[in-house]
Amino acid sequence: MTLEEFKLLHYRFSKLPLPKEVWESEEYGLYTDLLHDNKDFFNWTLMDKFEKSGFESSKYCCLEMADKIYEGLDEKGKTEYGNVDIVMRKWDDGTYGIPIHDGGSSIIEIKFCPWCGNELEKASC
Repeated sequence: MTLEEFKLLHYRFSKLPLPKEVWESEEYGLYTDLLHDNKDFFNWTLMDKFEKSGFESSKYCCLEMADKIYEGLDEKGKTEYGNVDIVMRKWDDGTYGIPIHDGGSSIIEIKFCPWCGNELEKASC
């Protein structure tokens, strides 16, 4: 499948909510398989999301890191607290960490990107 063909599937299946019969369709299964198995297609979906939202993904070492930071922001682009689905945060002082969801503000500070391995202090993450 070409990227252009994948884009058509993406535009069709990214409009939520999707009816159950769509989830169970063979074409949706193909779309999700391609999304998970083809890095170019996956990266394109991330870039599409960032472009539509105005998020500056180029500030980060890789698209996966940018995506995890993006997921931790609210509608106004501020750090969202209290969401237990957040796996990565960047604080104003440049600290990167994995939040510990115990009701407090504890984190596990990290020095390397879990996705690309770049050292966070020296990389553009």
